[in-house]
Amino acid sequence: MTFSIVIPTFNGQAYIEDSIRSVLQQTRMPDEIIVSDDNSTDNTLTICEKYADKIQIYPNFDGPSGFVNGWNNAITKATGSYITILHQDDILAPTFLEEVERALKKRPNVKHLFVPCNYINEQGYIIKEADYCDNKIHLYSGTEYINAYQTIGYPHIHRCPGVITHRDIFQYCQYRKEAGHIADDDFFYRVGQYTDIIGILKPLASYRLHQDSETGHLGNNRLIMRLADDYIFQVTEWRNNLFMPRRSFNYFVYWAIHYVFNEYYLGIKNKDENLIKKGEENIQRIRQLNLSFPLKMKIFILLSKCIGNFAMHKITNLR
Repeated sequence: MTFSIVIPTFNGQAYIEDSIRSVLQQTRMPDEIIVSDDNSTDNTLTICEKYADKIQIYPNFDGPSGFVNGWNNAITKATGSYITILHQDDILAPTFLEEVERALKKRPNVKHLFVPCNYINEQGYIIKEADYCDNKIHLYSGTEYINAYQTIGYPHIHRCPGVITHRDIFQYCQYRKEAGHIADDDFFYRVGQYTDIIGILKPLASYRLHQDSETGHLGNNRLIMRLADDYIFQVTEWRNNLFMPRRSFNYFVYWAIHYVFNEYYLGIKNKDENLIKKGEENIQRIRQLNLSFPLKMKIFILLSKCIGNFAMHKITNLR
């Protein structure tokens, strides 16, 4: 049983050293540590080179290729039987690999494992604890895993740091660029078709919240636009797949409708023509999928068509 920890990087000078050090402090050292850089223009590689005797560094001089391609490129460099992606701004607890190996030895046929994570700020202080943990090892079927992922935690039972997947899984299931901002969620929803899942419900990783992260650097409107597309994609992908339980599918429906409506509503409220146009396009996509907006949303959309966007702008700003 061998372990590769891969760290995809792009302009990550602020936190990359913390991430590398958290790997080097493991009580069970990984068999290889890989940094796959997507053509950073800051001091990321200079910092990584301080640890060149302990890590492997692979620069992609054709980058940047985008965060999903960055993940997949990093995975191709790994040779271990189990691979974990550690984002350049996140950290692992010192006993992470030790406890992972212990759990996998008990369930050698399982090819995907996760641990919850605490949320930390820029300085590394915990701002939100994973308080639903019982410190026990749990075994999930694929559909049980989806349900746990959607219903437990803030907003999920785990995030990307602290996930380990057997390399065999990547032959059938990769991170998909088409899944957009939630490409990690998309992977986790699909992986249960190929293996049961182990969850060690103990916070052995930390997810950093900061303004320069993939989510943090987006303005609210841009994030809503991306998530509207991403959840429509999930609805489209899963609507005829019998693996996905109905209640889990309805989760995608709820968020697709939520973000599409908010895209349209904020466009009108802020007189943002791009948001309005995108919202109108996505409203049509929702209807083409035979999905229905709740009554209040229907009324708002109908009124905007009847009295015009400018009048609706005045009404929304009176609230």
